[in-house]
Amino acid sequence: MITVKKLFRHRLVSGWAYQYSIWKTVVDWIVALYIVIPFSALFIDAYISWWRQIPTGLSNVPLNAFLVIVLLFAWSGTIRIFVEDADQIFLSQRTTWIKRLIKYSIAYYIGSGFLITLLFCIVLAPFLLLHYGFTIHSFLWLIISTFLLKASIGILKQLVEFRFQGWKRVLVTMVLLVTSGVYLQLTAIFLINQLILFLLLFFLLLIVLILLIYQRVSLKGTLLRDISMGQAAKLKFANVLLRYQGTYTKKPIIFRTRPWLFRNSNLIFKQRTPENGLVELCLKSTLRHRANILLYLQGIGAYVLFLSLFPPVWKWVLWGVSIIFWTSLVKVYWLESVNSPYVSLFPLRAETKLGAASRSLFIMALPGETILALVVVLQTQEWLYALIILPIGFFLGKFTAKKLAMFS
Repeated sequence: MITVKKLFRHRLVSGWAYQYSIWKTVVDWIVALYIVIPFSALFIDAYISWWRQIPTGLSNVPLNAFLVIVLLFAWSGTIRIFVEDADQIFLSQRTTWIKRLIKYSIAYYIGSGFLITLLFCIVLAPFLLLHYGFTIHSFLWLIISTFLLKASIGILKQLVEFRFQGWKRVLVTMVLLVTSGVYLQLTAIFLINQLILFLLLFFLLLIVLILLIYQRVSLKGTLLRDISMGQAAKLKFANVLLRYQGTYTKKPIIFRTRPWLFRNSNLIFKQRTPENGLVELCLKSTLRHRANILLYLQGIGAYVLFLSLFPPVWKWVLWGVSIIFWTSLVKVYWLESVNSPYVSLFPLRAETKLGAASRSLFIMALPGETILALVVVLQTQEWLYALIILPIGFFLGKFTAKKLAMFS
């Protein structure tokens, strides 16, 4: 006889198997041999060196700036309620089953969140213990506080999405983000200096988390939204792979918004050719979507932090690697544009698409590569060396864009 616990366990295992099958299609033995294993070995070597000496690029970084990384980590992710489309019929009359599925989903989210937080804080341990003066006890308290904050934010973000729409949701989200940042800053300060005040903040957050769990479990009429959000979370990585392979994935329609750039649709190129038209279409369609711009900026921020962890010689090597990485990232935007239903209506010559793809990839990747190059120059202070490397990087970017365009 099927029970709620068995149903949840079955969906959890099938979800793991589905995600594993997706990763297996990406990380084959060639990728593991030439990319995953070398970069893993490089990271382990760098992590061991952090315990000996903190990277010079982070020696002058204040604790508040370092806490931004912790805040971004705590802000990432949300709950996935393990419900499926068939539950609209099977569970619509069984509210107790739905509530128990929500409880199990929250318990799984909190448990997995604790393991992820523990792993994240272990990575940051050399900086917190050796550079910022945390003791072992304060470091353990910080792990628990970060875990509670991440769990609370994950539930609260979902409640905000249920209750608010449009500009109200944006406003509430911004207030929540600022409040979380202030709480995290006060936690770090009190943890080092005022233990009693820290404990008050800690138990306050614990009470908030309990109330949020109760509020989420008792919320009614969310089955359809839970199904939609659960499917979106399940297919998030699969959709990225489909977009990279050139499969068009429909974006959710957002009404009453204006694009950030190219609002009046002015022409970019004076000479009107099919190739210029495709390049212009790709640039505009990419920059008019807020999510594309945010992902681009987030990628730059993450790679800047990544570069800061390595010695000067490795910074230039990793900047060269970033050219390939960045061109591969923007290839998703090109494929999404050229394979859209509207563009697919027109017969395009292969050489036209190849030329437009090469130019589009190079133009879209160039701002990110330039920003990362400036960061490396500022961190290493090797100006003469930069005069030699940067022109080489420019031609490497054009070469990489041309080669990747051949496979689009």
